[in-house]
Amino acid sequence: MKKKDIVKIISDRLSGAQGMEFEIFFSKKKILSFEIKEGQVDHFRTSRELGLALRILNKGRMGFSYLFGPTPDSVVQLTDRAVELADQADVDPIHGFSSAERIDIPHLDLFDRNLSKISEKEKIEHIKEMEHATLSADTRIKKIQKAEYEEVTNYVTLINSKGLDLEREGTHCIMSMMALAEYNNSSELGFEFNSARIYTDLDPIKIGMNAAKRATDMLGSRQISTRTCPAVLENRVVGDLLSVWSSSFFGENVNKGKSYLKNKINHIIASPRIQLIDDGLYPRGLGSAPFDDEGIPQKTTLLVKEGKLLSYLFDRYWSQKTGSQLTGNSVRVQISSPPSTSVSNLFIHAGPVSFEQLLLIMDNGFFINELMGVHMVDPVSGDFSLGASGMWIEKGKAVFPVKGVTISGSIHNLFSAVEELGDDLRFFGRIGAPSLLIKEIIISGL
Repeated sequence: MKKKDIVKIISDRLSGAQGMEFEIFFSKKKILSFEIKEGQVDHFRTSRELGLALRILNKGRMGFSYLFGPTPDSVVQLTDRAVELADQADVDPIHGFSSAERIDIPHLDLFDRNLSKISEKEKIEHIKEMEHATLSADTRIKKIQKAEYEEVTNYVTLINSKGLDLEREGTHCIMSMMALAEYNNSSELGFEFNSARIYTDLDPIKIGMNAAKRATDMLGSRQISTRTCPAVLENRVVGDLLSVWSSSFFGENVNKGKSYLKNKINHIIASPRIQLIDDGLYPRGLGSAPFDDEGIPQKTTLLVKEGKLLSYLFDRYWSQKTGSQLTGNSVRVQISSPPSTSVSNLFIHAGPVSFEQLLLIMDNGFFINELMGVHMVDPVSGDFSLGASGMWIEKGKAVFPVKGVTISGSIHNLFSAVEELGDDLRFFGRIGAPSLLIKEIIISGL
């Protein structure tokens, strides 16, 4: 169905109800994915998805419904269902839709116009090259567990009864590799991936070699004794922890008392070296867009400056409810969910020090390159007790790999103990971080 036909069906269906407002969110996706095993295509999938989400506002009552693959009859049913749910909802005067305002569309380089010109055969060859690079990197690499590629081309349209009519497009490509290393009765898995808006920003050879290195570096791992010592957290690990910490900055959680950051504006909440930014306009960012999923212009929000909390993040509802400035952070996690607050591109600003220098500054301590169970951390208290692995460092150099230990503490205290930041800022989806030197961390081992 064409967009104009869908809008007409919905508006006609609602025309008899006085004061009824609506918002239509279209998402059209093209997806390509495949996996390579032993130099051959193991699975190959292409699909198209057209999703439609509808919100109805009737005298302060909000109703939401969605469907995939709209037809004239299903759009009628979708509309009736949203109206029915609105009738059952409680009145909330804060509910509303974005007004039609002129939005200057910045050039963010979010759509790869050459992606469709790269043949499927060429993409398959690149993943085969990634697999070959992994196997060739070290004789101890015995098997490839996964060598995968996925790309998504997405077109979004947002229309409402207040005259809003916006469109955007984006591409997203991912390459990933998991390798198995074996030596002297020891075996380890190494996983590496990268994602980008633009296909040529991905380097399959580098991804493959890094996966091999992550596996072989951990062969012969051992435990260390219980201690408190300095630690360097790899940017990937910092990203995992920042992902958990991020929900503490959501205005909804702050208002509901689900964040320890309530009433902490202009208070010190982290090391003075920490600058935390949510940037919806980051060039080629996976969370970048000219407007959020409610039609609010995305922006750059400085959350933490020199360790001081300056702002929270808001979608339209919680901005209105708390009387706070809009930050353009409304996100639909999937078409079946109404919009809610989330990050755009949340990252800790990089520091001046190389990764090698971080290890030298630490001198003796624990370099952590993987944490287990981060998703189990309580996002409210921030307390954690997590399995950790990495390398024991002496005089700034790796001595032996470490596994089977646990680190404990609080995410909030951990970010307050940052002494130095690396220059190796890397994004993992919408979350970005450099490696960090932590003053001390509690390790439970032998």
